[in-house]
Amino acid sequence: MGAWLRAILHNVFVDGKRQLRVRGQMVDVRDMEDDLALSAPPDDRAGMQDFFRATMRLSTEHRQILLLVGVEGLSYREVAEELGVPLGTVMSRLARAREKLRALLEAPQGAEVIQLRRTSP
Repeated sequence: MGAWLRAILHNVFVDGKRQLRVRGQMVDVRDMEDDLALSAPPDDRAGMQDFFRATMRLSTEHRQILLLVGVEGLSYREVAEELGVPLGTVMSRLARAREKLRALLEAPQGAEVIQLRRTSP
């Protein structure tokens, strides 16, 4: 039993190392706020900080899809495979994420964005 458990543990470790090499190192986006602001031109740093804050207000699913497509440059199909969701789910989440992000960025400073539910007639 011990040898079997060690073999499973070894395989999990090797898979983790392989995945790290293929995907790269995971970085928490919240730790990058200052770096992102400093990499922007001085006249656009406030806009970059607004964008970052708006992105962080998105749900985890929406932020994840937006970053995979927008920052990582993955195709919709690659994102669907990565997250284990159908292609249509990726497309709808991305559309909703962009819509919510646009609303957050266009809202007056300090105003809350109210999410309206669509009702069918």
